[in-house]
Amino acid sequence: MAVISTKVSSALKLTMKVGVDINGKDKFATKILGNLKVAALDADIFAIGQAISNMKTYPLFGLDRQDQFSLVTE
Repeated sequence: MAVISTKVSSALKLTMKVGVDINGKDKFATKILGNLKVAALDADIFAIGQAISNMKTYPLFGLDRQDQFSLVTE
């Protein structure tokens, strides 16, 4: 039985460092932007994330692409 994987959605997750807590540990905030085209190139998504982070108050800590797949059998 073969399994077919089909990408059904993509999202961009931006993580920003927003400060430190009372124990000196870094605090982070995330923003998820969904409804990206599933065929979008990683480089294009990265460029969009960089551009968005330039408009944010806090420094960018990380950019992640989150893809969701549907699995079906033949």
